Amino acid sequence: MEFLILQWQQISLSSWVIGLSLVGFMIGTWAYSRSGGNPVLHPLLVATPLVAGLLYLIDMDFQTYYAGNGILNWLLGPTTVALAVPLSKQMRQLPPLLVTIGITVLVGGFFTTVSAIAIGALLNAEELVILSLAAKSVTTPIAVGITEQIGGLVTLIVMVVLLTGIVGILFAQTVFNLVKITDERWQGLILGISAHAIGTAKAFDKSPRCGAFATLGMGLNGIWTAVFLPPLMPIPVAIFL
Repeated sequence: MEFLILQWQQISLSSWVIGLSLVGFMIGTWAYSRSGGNPVLHPLLVATPLVAGLLYLIDMDFQTYYAGNGILNWLLGPTTVALAVPLSKQMRQLPPLLVTIGITVLVGGFFTTVSAIAIGALLNAEELVILSLAAKSVTTPIAVGITEQIGGLVTLIVMVVLLTGIVGILFAQTVFNLVKITDERWQGLILGISAHAIGTAKAFDKSPRCGAFATLGMGLNGIWTAVFLPPLMPIPVAIFL
């Protein structure tokens, strides 16, 4: 019951600022479509600075804007779960690949977390900032929960997750070309692990199969990170700080 109350409280905070998000995304989608799917004009790359500029003009802080998008934030959870539908159509391909998928998720998820902490430490970031970077490659609903648990800033992790996804889709194809990864299954899995929901959306642009494996990577990495990060977080913080 308490969980349902919290969900309703989040939804009930929704306000007119949802309109800013929807208009920004509509403009971004239009620009992306007109460009023929150029990743540089991804809807989020267009919409984010547009909405940020509007918030600056009306002098609204991010926390107020984030709370006002309550129902959109809440929908992130059901949307993530709904991605299991295309994945179910690829289930017959999974058994022979389980070992490879498992190793990729375990190593990839761990590396993305440790590298974020290490880079933050090398740049002399404060501990609070580093705690807010650790879950950068996890989809937003899970990243927010992990960050709250380890004592980071929710407002910062939301922006970092967004930036991680955008950078991921901008450079993914270049990396795939360099290391000669041509199989859409592995491209999708990597996009899901490293660029979460934004990478998964990009994977679906390639094909349903690529998108399904991206969904798998995103989901497994979210679970794995939620399991290992909170209890182990004091160790890398102690090492690097």
